Amino acid sequence: MTKIVVTTDSPPLENAADLLHGALRLHVDNRLGEAEALYRRILDLNPEHVQALGMLGTILAGRQGDEAEAEAVLNRHIALRPTDAASLHWLGRLKARLGDDEAAVTLFRRAAQWLPTLAPIFNDLGVSLHRLGRSQEALAALDRAVALDPAYGMAHVNRGAMLFEMKAFDQALDAQLTALALLAQASPEWRAATLHNLLLAVRRTGRRAAAEAACEIALANDHDDAETVDELALLLEYLGRSDEARTLRNDLGRRTGIERNGPARDAQATLLLLGGVGAGHVPTRYLVDVGMFATLSVGLLSPDQADAPLGGIGIDSLRGADVVFNTLGEVDAQGDQFDAVDSVCARLGRPVLNPPAAIRRTGRDQAPALFGDIADMVIPTVGWTTPGELATLAIDAPLLVRPAGDHGGENLVLLRGDAERDAYLQRPRPAAARLLLTRFHDFRSPDGHWRKYRLIFVDRQAHPYHLAIGDDWLLHYWRANMSVAPWKMAEEERFLADWRGVFGPRAARAVEAAARRLDLDYGGMDCALLGDGRLLLFEANACFLLHLDEPEETFAYKHRHVPPIRAAFSDMVLRRAKAAGGGR
Repeated sequence: MTKIVVTTDSPPLENAADLLHGALRLHVDNRLGEAEALYRRILDLNPEHVQALGMLGTILAGRQGDEAEAEAVLNRHIALRPTDAASLHWLGRLKARLGDDEAAVTLFRRAAQWLPTLAPIFNDLGVSLHRLGRSQEALAALDRAVALDPAYGMAHVNRGAMLFEMKAFDQALDAQLTALALLAQASPEWRAATLHNLLLAVRRTGRRAAAEAACEIALANDHDDAETVDELALLLEYLGRSDEARTLRNDLGRRTGIERNGPARDAQATLLLLGGVGAGHVPTRYLVDVGMFATLSVGLLSPDQADAPLGGIGIDSLRGADVVFNTLGEVDAQGDQFDAVDSVCARLGRPVLNPPAAIRRTGRDQAPALFGDIADMVIPTVGWTTPGELATLAIDAPLLVRPAGDHGGENLVLLRGDAERDAYLQRPRPAAARLLLTRFHDFRSPDGHWRKYRLIFVDRQAHPYHLAIGDDWLLHYWRANMSVAPWKMAEEERFLADWRGVFGPRAARAVEAAARRLDLDYGGMDCALLGDGRLLLFEANACFLLHLDEPEETFAYKHRHVPPIRAAFSDMVLRRAKAAGGGR
């Protein structure tokens, strides 16, 4: 037989067997584009070639943008070979990515029936069951995954997260410790998630020795990505090793220097994203359109560093920016960096979005003074305390307590009486932590559910972003499992389509007044509607995440209503750039 050499410019091969041989070699070498071309050539010759269908399906299912064709190809393959576990598994993953976890669970179970020893099938099954709220079944699937492959780090991460949600905190911590030891070579995303989940479990268990061991494991491995460094620094801070945490962050800042993104040519404007070591930042992953803007991202070194704030970065290298976006958004976690941001911005002389002077007014404790005279808005009483002061405070009405700079509800606790206060104070925490006390208002709706509305403010104009509907007062979108309840999604769609109509004139006017009073170029608010038509404010500041991660097939309405928020931000950047003589 004539030897076949596969190259991109080879003449067409003569038969399906030779084509398949070449395609499989390319596939093994991860030359997926060339392999795909040969699989398609095989299917031109024989549309029911079983192996070519299966292999093409895996390529298509593994990348974004080809979901419809991937599903069609995998279904064709499964119709020809109903017991093929690989195609069943890949189709299940595709369904899960598209938000159809019910279908995914069915496919994963069928795959497990024919390949019961493959741990990833059970890991993926556990993830989909978890999203469907079927906790015990999810844990059983993840238990099976780690039993089949004890070195499967991702399954340990997911199992630990499941145990944490089930309040089995010690077991959750053990799972995350196992995962951390196994994930030295894992992606930064998984390393960061492991450290994040581990810290949550440590805070609940108080097992400082376990936290110290985790630090040593993490410090022994590379930690050159921002997410992992940040999570490791938080763990070090919990242990009272703040100097080490600051050193990690400063070292990362020096190594990173200026991080450039977006088009190298033909950008409509250049945006400088200015952050700082030890600060809480405005999330910009989706907000800034890197297809439209070139971006320069810089993390200012902490003020105690001899080379602060810019390290080795020369100010002239930043003068190409048309607009500066100060991403330091959390007053109580700004790392003493506001003055440095002001200094750099003054030297550049460019328009500044969210200047520090505007951010300084947005602390949670400042909300009553900032918004208190807005008609039809209820602002809960709020103030600072310390653990020592809290210990002597009689709890005569429900209070929310959280550490300074806390977001996401991870450390938010409702105290209904002295016994719950005492239990809270027995939890491990840094000795000098400041605590924020907020009067709790019952915002439950007449139907027994709790609703939290989020609006994003762009240039002082309000845009509806999402509605979370849940069964508990501690309500966040990721906790609400919106996709499993069509009625919830229908209600959210109505909110996004006509938020003023949903809110009514009194609450709508309060929102618009708050957007003007907050006076930020980018920010937002979380709130609830009270039964008498007034608005209950939870928070209003700059630290609001805008994203569009939900699958379009399930959340088509979000893919209609969220992009205009980013477009409004982009339009504002362009207006500011052009007004200053920059941009295209």
